[in-house]
Amino acid sequence: MSKNQNLMTVPEVAAFYGLSTQTIRRRVKEAKEKRGSFPSPVFGYQKKALFHRSEVESWKEIVEPGEVGQDD
Repeated sequence: MSKNQNLMTVPEVAAFYGLSTQTIRRRVKEAKEKRGSFPSPVFGYQKKALFHRSEVESWKEIVEPGEVGQDD
């Protein structure tokens, strides 16, 4: 778990959505390439990807119903 309660690690985001960490990393890459809308990470200690909890929670509410929780 990240030390700041407002930030989430890749494994925490994966667990929140019911996806694998690999899928989260792929969605980040797709969003960076403008092929998706996944929240952008901020980078913390040792360039570890961290996500703002509020953005993660908001994204879950705007995606299409079958999109979250399905590893592809």
